[in-house]
Amino acid sequence: MRQCIMLAGLLFCSALSWAEQDYTPRAQALPQDDTANFLRDPALLTSQDVNMSGERFFNAWTSKSNERERIKADLYLLGVLDTTEGTVWCSYRRFKSITLHEIVYSYFRSLPPERLKQARASSLIIDAMTQHHGGCEKSTPSRNK
Repeated sequence: MRQCIMLAGLLFCSALSWAEQDYTPRAQALPQDDTANFLRDPALLTSQDVNMSGERFFNAWTSKSNERERIKADLYLLGVLDTTEGTVWCSYRRFKSITLHEIVYSYFRSLPPERLKQARASSLIIDAMTQHHGGCEKSTPSRNK
């Protein structure tokens, strides 16, 4: 009887230890995103795009064929918006994300192609938000309190 209880206890403990093992697959860079790959498409966005043109950003952001590029461009846009919130434009309390996307999209669509090629994407995003700040009074940034 004692051996049965010990055996049942050991089986229970081994089942618990097996259940606690969690396998999470590691995310690996896809070949088209790997900056060490010299055969990668140079038109794709990378973490090395520190001086990205408005044209490069807008092409990636509005890509109909590459969702990964749209996501990377959208994250770039969110980074610029987060950095300038409360200084260039009001805050996320005043504008919804979709409204901010519409402001930036319509601004980029209205620009001549030459300006998109020459100006930095971050500067153009800031210009768009400055022109459409919605009459915000100058105040300290409100960080989503």
